[in-house]
Amino acid sequence: SQITKVAEPVPPIAWILIHNFLPGALRRALLIFLSVPDIVTGGGATVAIRIPAHPIPVALAKGLGTPIVGTSANLSGRPSPLTADEVYSQFGNKIDLIIDGGRCPGGKESTVVDVTRETPVVLREGAISREEVEQVCGSIVYREAR
Repeated sequence: SQITKVAEPVPPIAWILIHNFLPGALRRALLIFLSVPDIVTGGGATVAIRIPAHPIPVALAKGLGTPIVGTSANLSGRPSPLTADEVYSQFGNKIDLIIDGGRCPGGKESTVVDVTRETPVVLREGAISREEVEQVCGSIVYREAR
């Protein structure tokens, strides 16, 4: 329900992906044109949107009544941590708070799909394979993000 607060317009292909893959433990991130502050987009025109199935971020977003902004819980080039202890081992005292919601299911990063073009582009293959995305979308372009 909060997607339209940060994305405009939401392309039809994005809704197809949303209805097929979100929310869920196999998280999906979608890139959509936005009208949000540069601090959120890093000055870019797009941002990844993820709808988690985990009850903690869902409760935070519902309680706040607004989308939550966050980054991955790993340092660039380092593996994605699956536990609060692994997050702490990467960041130590550099962050103020770690919420321990148990072991992260899946063990893979989100799949990132750019839906700002006519044909979706898989920028990063993760928990959902490019074949699964292609099965839902009909055709895709695959390109590793740089």
